[in-house]
This record gives sequence, structure tokens and C-alpha cells, in this order.
Amino acid sequence: MTRRTAEENRQAVLGVATRLFYERGIRAVGMDTVIREADMGNATVYRAFPSKDALATAYVQGCADGWFDRMNHAMESAADPREKLAAVFEALAQETSGAGYRGCPMLNTNTEFPEGDHPAHLVSVRHKQSVRDLFHALAVDAGIADPDQLADELLIVLNGAYATAAVLDGARFGARSAALARRLIDAA
Repeated sequence: MTRRTAEENRQAVLGVATRLFYERGIRAVGMDTVIREADMGNATVYRAFPSKDALATAYVQGCADGWFDRMNHAMESAADPREKLAAVFEALAQETSGAGYRGCPMLNTNTEFPEGDHPAHLVSVRHKQSVRDLFHALAVDAGIADPDQLADELLIVLNGAYATAAVLDGARFGARSAALARRLIDAA
């Protein structure tokens, strides 16, 4: 039998928790379910994550990091900052049209943890600010006259698309958000 390292155990637990938390919600999934699905002992899981809050926070941070990885990949082929902004929304449209799409993990987290001092809440808020900062930096690079306004508007479109696509037709509303974002970018 091959023994896993502590980091391999941590990643395995986080992988299981990521799937469960995204599919069912953080509060709906108990640590007993994570332990059972990870097929590990309590001590192994709690060594990796001493509390459910620690696991939830790692999940949200992983989602935030993953979002930037996906969007940076989507923007790679665009040289122009306006095209980079549009590429984010094209990627969003693809994400929201997937069969397993259950909403934005950051918005979902804020719904589950509205307490301003919960560590998972804080990670989700920092992520949304970082997304706005990305939009602002690209708008500045593009020479947009009012980069603050465009960054705010694009963040509203992004969050609206993520929320609406989770409830209604993800493909339709993802595509419409990309078209709306393009109109805002072109008009700025």
C-alpha cells in the first residue's frame, strides 16, 4: 500500500470538499461527509484542516485562484486590453453553459457566510475586489476615459451573469453577458 504525503492528503481532502461544497453548499456538507467521501480517517483529515472553517476557506481560496488561472489563460491570446476584457466574458459564457454550473462560488459563499469576519467571506470579498482591480487595470491600459466606471459596470455584469445563469439558462445568459460586456467595452 502506498502512503500519501501530508500534502497529498491535504489536496485529496480539498478535492473532495471542493466538489461537495460546490454541488451542495458549504453549510449543507458536514465534515463527516467529507471524511467518508475522502476515504480517510478523522485524524488525517483534521491534521490537514483543523476545522470546517479552515476547509471552507481553503475551498474558497482555491476557487478564487482557479478563476484567475482560467481567466489569465483566456486572455493569453489577446494582445489588446479591450480584447482581454472581452475574453474574460467569453470564458464566463463558456463556464456558465456547463451542465455542472451551480453559480459563482464567491457569491454562493457570501450568501452562506454573510458574517463580515468569517474567513471564507473575507476571501470571497477580496476575490471580487481583485476582479474589479483586474478590470480597472485593463481599462487603464486601454486608455479608457473613466476606468473606474467601466470596472464597476463590468463587475456588475459579471456578477449578474453568474447569478442569473445559475437560476435560468446558463448558456443564454452567459452569451448575453458577453455581448453586453462587449458593448460596454466598445462604448468606453
